[in-house]
Amino acid sequence: MIDDRISALAALYDGYARVMADRRFACRAGCATCCSVNVVLTTLEAEYLRRSAAWRDPALAEKVHRAAARPHYTPSCTTNEVAACCLAGREPPPDPSSHGPGTCPLLDDNGLCRIYSHRPFACRSMSSTMVCSEGGEAAMDPFLFTLNLALCQVIEHLDRSGRTGNLLDMFARPGEHEQFLVANRPLPGFLVPPEEQQRFRTAMDTILAWPVGSGRLGDFLPGPV
Repeated sequence: MIDDRISALAALYDGYARVMADRRFACRAGCATCCSVNVVLTTLEAEYLRRSAAWRDPALAEKVHRAAARPHYTPSCTTNEVAACCLAGREPPPDPSSHGPGTCPLLDDNGLCRIYSHRPFACRSMSSTMVCSEGGEAAMDPFLFTLNLALCQVIEHLDRSGRTGNLLDMFARPGEHEQFLVANRPLPGFLVPPEEQQRFRTAMDTILAWPVGSGRLGDFLPGPV
């Protein structure tokens, strides 16, 4: 049921916040350098976003519809599809789309996210120990790339009968831009370098133990995790 999967998604967000709580980042309210028109999410995350109080404002949806007409990144495959190829020793499908210019239409005039409490994982996982606008790019612990990739895989698995795409295409008017959404895949396994295995296990144990109803987030994944 959708509510069970929404609860599992919320648990993943909460567990991730706990794992990240002791880290120090340069990110601050109003710093919107990474808030672009190239955010990718799943249909499950889109449903969670729709439950934000701010989304009830029809003017916000209209801003998204207008932004969807501008150039933006459209993924050609999902995270689990790429992971499955890597685990099988195959080349992933080409991903020719380029990132488009422009800021996310969900920002207000002060650079604050109007749906912050319901933002997708792509936004939650984007962080930097340095101010991005000064150096031109984020500075991130390489381990976080591994952890964030794995959690993107978990989210896709929770929504394995759904689709993945750019936020602008996901919230386009019915019948528009659906061709830019790609089918999700089940979890094939994680891509974790040997030197990061212990840190990865510690972080995932915390996140997957997060309560969901009478169970835990890990109950939603295949086999022992």
